[in-house]
Amino acid sequence: MSRASGRSGDREERGGGRNAPRPSRVALVALAAVALAVGAAGALAGPASAGDTAGALSVSPDEFDVEPGDTVTFEVAMVNDGERGDDAVYGFTLRLDYPTEYLTVTAVEPADWFREAPGDGAASGDSIEVRESVEYDDERGAARLRQSLADPTSGVTGEAPVATVTVRVEPDAEPAVAEVGTRETSTDLTSRRDYPQPLSTPAATFNISGGGNGSVVTPAYDDAAFADAGDGSTAEDASDGADGEASDGTGDAGANESGGSGAGANESGDPADPTGGEAPAPVGAAVLGVLAAAALLGRR
Repeated sequence: MSRASGRSGDREERGGGRNAPRPSRVALVALAAVALAVGAAGALAGPASAGDTAGALSVSPDEFDVEPGDTVTFEVAMVNDGERGDDAVYGFTLRLDYPTEYLTVTAVEPADWFREAPGDGAASGDSIEVRESVEYDDERGAARLRQSLADPTSGVTGEAPVATVTVRVEPDAEPAVAEVGTRETSTDLTSRRDYPQPLSTPAATFNISGGGNGSVVTPAYDDAAFADAGDGSTAEDASDGADGEASDGTGDAGANESGGSGAGANESGDPADPTGGEAPAPVGAAVLGVLAAAALLGRR
């Protein structure tokens, strides 16, 4: 504006007035707006792309005919090839939710997915270190297994069992079809550290006393589950190195959490998120958009 105020009256008349923007300025502003819009869209695309699942869980068996008081087990397996050619899994959270008036997950026995899934891959074998924790929130109807590689710069792809799950049918359960759901399960990929990625997640179905009228009772998927892991839930932490001995480097699972759960949560101290990670590509797009806008304005 200081440059415009220094023009002579004759120049102002030819220019159509001191406050009228020149066509070149209008074009630059328009181009800058487009660049900023592209950058903002790229930033927003980070979490949105989490809907593109790169893996899947399987439950076997996935259906049971049971009576009140029965106890059954099923296996959960995962296949995951990452999102891109050089992508891999360095951590995952298996969450099991259930309707507490009908069922209880009494035990989650971790398997060795990171060692078994890759076969002859670079991260396979006993040389890798895996951290894990198991937690139960019976009041809110949830159990959670978390595993991660101690070295988050590497990752694994492949297929293998994740855990063996034991479920008890409540002694006073009414006839119904009840489900144990896995929809809050997520994986941590080497290319998208800030955004836990969802999986294709099946459910285990329990036909209690014939299933009643056939209506399905689904879990509540309580967001408050594990918010206070030190109160009313138990945790089992282990850090297995090459020698198979436990390490105390991970600390207590309840003390490590800052609250929240589910696929969208990213907790401080979470064994499945041991580093701050790298900025994903969409954030780079936002930065480029801002820089492009600044360059265009600078050339005015």
